[in-house]
Amino acid sequence: METVAFDQLTLLDLSGNPVKLSTCVANEPSRLVLYQEQHRWPFTILADPQRKVYQAFELKPLSWFRVFSPPVLKLYFKLWRRGLKQEPYGGEDIYQSGGDFLLDSRGNVLYTYRSRDPADRPTPQTLLREIDRVQLA
Repeated sequence: METVAFDQLTLLDLSGNPVKLSTCVANEPSRLVLYQEQHRWPFTILADPQRKVYQAFELKPLSWFRVFSPPVLKLYFKLWRRGLKQEPYGGEDIYQSGGDFLLDSRGNVLYTYRSRDPADRPTPQTLLREIDRVQLA
């Protein structure tokens, strides 16, 4: 699981907003219980061990160079300098790409962002802007 991306999601201020935040990970449900106990993220985490959601959103595996690209190594070094510890992967697929999507209540995709590497994520401000944009449409 990509803790950095999840911690970024906690920065979203959705108070007074009808938006519900959820995330989907390619893990077994039993792994999610441990993560949630440790981090106490304030949103729903859904398990997708067969990666059906990943396939539906066309999130493909990354190459070794993308997983260990200069921007990713720079991010990890910056986090290490801040004192954040690397959590054990526990057999997780570090090559699985991620993304950020906004869906309406009927499942229509309103915003798509497919990450080029693990460090490539939209900022919380970008996601809030997109939420405002789709709510006004």
